[in-house]
Amino acid sequence: MGVDRIAAALAVPPRRFTVTTHRKPDGDAAGSMIGLARVLRGLGHDVIMWHVDGPGLPADLAWLLAPGEEVLAGPVADHRDRVLVSVDAATSHRVCDDDPVLLGSPIINIDHHHDDPAWGDINLIDGEASSTAELVLRVVDALGVPLAEDVALPLYVGLVTDTGRFSYASTGAGAHLAAARMVDAGVRPGDVYRTLYEGIPLGDMRLAGRAIAGARDELDGRLVVAVITGDDIAESGGESSDGVVEALRAAHGAEVAALIREVADGEWRVSTRASGDRFDVSAIAAIEGGGGHRAAAGFTSHRDPDAIVALIRDAMVEQGA
Repeated sequence: MGVDRIAAALAVPPRRFTVTTHRKPDGDAAGSMIGLARVLRGLGHDVIMWHVDGPGLPADLAWLLAPGEEVLAGPVADHRDRVLVSVDAATSHRVCDDDPVLLGSPIINIDHHHDDPAWGDINLIDGEASSTAELVLRVVDALGVPLAEDVALPLYVGLVTDTGRFSYASTGAGAHLAAARMVDAGVRPGDVYRTLYEGIPLGDMRLAGRAIAGARDELDGRLVVAVITGDDIAESGGESSDGVVEALRAAHGAEVAALIREVADGEWRVSTRASGDRFDVSAIAAIEGGGGHRAAAGFTSHRDPDAIVALIRDAMVEQGA
């Protein structure tokens, strides 16, 4: 079983590890990376955290790092002497393209994306798990390590964010049992919720309002779409659009929601969410080289917004809309 092989590889006498995750890390990616790195350090290993978009983490997740704790970027001088542990990255290209960090090192791959091709030398992949954080907790248990609060907190953030606050169809009993254990370890759910989802800058609220006010529906309301342009960002004074696509998904009758956001001239970042099991948005994202989960996925496109909407609509029709 993957978890036992990984635990055996991680439990050997002190060695060097690089723990990494995918580009533009989200809560599950960052939380799983931090939690596992802390466990490995507790076992006496030499551990660095690294990802291609570093140094550091996105501003909304930087609070997870303890004083003096770093996430590095750039060349890893001794990468050939380190075991690479990747969390939450469905392919090596989600980690980086042709970087030496991927060369000459044994690779351990821990991931819950159902389309992960098992690209590591040792793999723990469970597409039915709610989050990679849930899988990291299995590794912690297999190592026989007590769940400490400083490990439970980042894993809880991963669990909360990748389950859509425990609302996605992938949120099974395992997710709730894991959450209970994290709370028992000292995590305060109310504090985590306020940190993640409250204290929103007014500019971001204005940006979300513009997006929702301009939302449109297709396929008799089964698809709800909003577009954020560069002008919207400039005029609102906002930056983050986190939570907008989930708000669109809450519309009556919506089975798929999409937020199309301009990230550069002619380049759009598309976030998609599905309600229920009827539609697989990861299959839609794959058309443009993206990916994710059945209920939450994303991709980047150089099509214009109308063409992106048509792509999503047509893919939904092919899936039975």
